[in-house]
Amino acid sequence: MWQGIDQRRFPRARCQCVVNLRQPVKGAGAFRAVTENIGLGGICVLLEQGLEIFSPVELELTLEDGKPPIKAQGTIVWVVRRREVKKGPSFDTGVEFAGLLPEDKARLEALMDKLSPD
Repeated sequence: MWQGIDQRRFPRARCQCVVNLRQPVKGAGAFRAVTENIGLGGICVLLEQGLEIFSPVELELTLEDGKPPIKAQGTIVWVVRRREVKKGPSFDTGVEFAGLLPEDKARLEALMDKLSPD
């Protein structure tokens, strides 16, 4: 397990939301994935390609609340290659949110409240 998990500022919850990631660098790829977990500070997604740590990404995160996707900037903060042989390479990728709008942060807080056990 990733050793930095205890260093998180925000708790995470298991939640599968569709996310589109795009690197703003010319010629860089775009990725569609499903979140492994989510928190107020960021998300973890499983990608088929490893991305460079500290590289910026643009993301669209679709929550299941019937509202438009959250559009935000993010930074790749960690990448861990999985050791699955059958499916080919895959990478657990941590993305930290940057500059969330207050209404988007409120939507994430509502989701976290819903997912957190009382």
